Amino acid sequence: MMKQQTLKGCRILELSTTLATSYAAELLRQQGAYVEKVSVKQPFFCDSQKVLTSSVQTGSEWDIVLTEDRKWRAACFPQAVTIFINFQSFQTGDERELQVKAGWLKESEQESSPSIAIGGFPASILVAAHIAFVSVCQLLEGQRGATVVVHVASILASALHGRLFTKEEQEIVPMILTPAVDGPLFIGAPSDEQWAFLTRWAQVDLPTCTTQLERRLQKSTIEASLSKWSSSQLRQELMTLGQTFRLPFASVQSHQEVIQCPQHKSRGFIEQQRIIRSPWIMSKGLAANQSFSFTSFKALQIVDMTAMWAGPYCTRLFADLGATVIKIEAPHRPDGIRGKSGSTPFFEELNRNKKSVVLDLNVEADKEVLLHLIEDSHIVVNNFSPRVMVNFGLTDDVLQLHNASIIHASLSAFGQTGPFRDYVGYGSTLESMGGIVAQTVDHTGTPTLPLFSISDMLAGVIGAFSIALALYEQTTTYAAYMIDVSQYEVATLVAWVPYEPTSDASGVNTMNNCDDNIIEETLSSWHEQKERAPYFGEHTAFYKSHYSKEKRDTL
Repeated sequence: MMKQQTLKGCRILELSTTLATSYAAELLRQQGAYVEKVSVKQPFFCDSQKVLTSSVQTGSEWDIVLTEDRKWRAACFPQAVTIFINFQSFQTGDERELQVKAGWLKESEQESSPSIAIGGFPASILVAAHIAFVSVCQLLEGQRGATVVVHVASILASALHGRLFTKEEQEIVPMILTPAVDGPLFIGAPSDEQWAFLTRWAQVDLPTCTTQLERRLQKSTIEASLSKWSSSQLRQELMTLGQTFRLPFASVQSHQEVIQCPQHKSRGFIEQQRIIRSPWIMSKGLAANQSFSFTSFKALQIVDMTAMWAGPYCTRLFADLGATVIKIEAPHRPDGIRGKSGSTPFFEELNRNKKSVVLDLNVEADKEVLLHLIEDSHIVVNNFSPRVMVNFGLTDDVLQLHNASIIHASLSAFGQTGPFRDYVGYGSTLESMGGIVAQTVDHTGTPTLPLFSISDMLAGVIGAFSIALALYEQTTTYAAYMIDVSQYEVATLVAWVPYEPTSDASGVNTMNNCDDNIIEETLSSWHEQKERAPYFGEHTAFYKSHYSKEKRDTL
């Protein structure tokens, strides 16, 4: 495991009052950057290892300036890249307001009860990860004296695309929290084959529910039957058995259970009740004979072996910056986000600006085509279970044999190592295991699933951030890099924030229930103002257009 010193020597000035910007600076500090913060109020928990000052040193040679104040423009810091985080449509920028105005709240089952917000600080961390990613991208491009605008409202709105897709395709049944003897359990069976197995195992007598449409029509009956079945059994036993049969079951873990989780212990993610590293492990291969010189994102080529949400979002961030991204799909197993029609707005959003190739990697000729693509590429990204790349014969050694300076990033559910490495899961599985669901409670204190899978999108941008770091380090080491992103660790990070120690005696409180009307809604004006700087977080490829006037092939 590499010591995180990728950004050693990088100097960052932080001018912020929000957790989102402060956490972005902390993500960069964890990678070795020097961070100096101008503190105008009590600092956040994540400011404890920064240098806190009370004045702005405009004459210093900063590499990155993070600011939420429009008065600090590029002219104030001509040697730095100024990243302006636009909270224009928000009044305070705190977690409560971000979730309310972004439309993230889930309606309570009782009309008189307050809506339910996602537990932890997911909105702040999502924005922070985007800020950190674009900061490293600017370091790579070396555009000193430039200003980049990060639109918070647009990033948060983008997270709802998964929810809109779910509505369009209709919800998956079953995907529920059920009671067990010792607490709640998440049960999912998204495919018809998984449902058929579950009915035999749980002895659910619903022989007519062989398709999703039929299961939706009998949703209440199915949920009642599964709840009755699980209520007499132990969570851990059901989860272990379910995962043995490749069902995405998960125990809804409390904070203390997350601390004791053998997967985190095995991977060294949590130690002495503290998260001790970023939610990925980066390993360095042998230095390549040829030197690597990053010129621009347009010069990058990425082989995208991902599907669904997290992986495609990761690679799309690079596609929007101008990189050539080649998406690989199997003829017998296309990306599930395509839906029955072959394409959905959500699929097009996640895969815009990409090219597409259909390859059956069980066929030797098709695998040769893939290896030729890898020879000419810089990055390979997959979000398979760890066993899949091995079964295809595409181990790290094989990839490096064909490309000595390849960056190979894996965004798997639980990571490449540990006792849970072969477990399957998607957003709800990981949010249940990571502690998010335990903090997302209704007015009675009962855990509930979030409105949408926030861990998917966050895992995507965290993956992009780690790849950008590898690119930055590769410019001096010329080595290959292997990146192991654990989506379970990403979900744990979201739920962990309220438990981190803070210099403020009052601490950081978990926010669960949320009154929709506590903040007066105002019309967003971020589309009305014309900024002379690239935008980051737009729904369209507007940000990319500032880097390249070319219209890339769109999937």
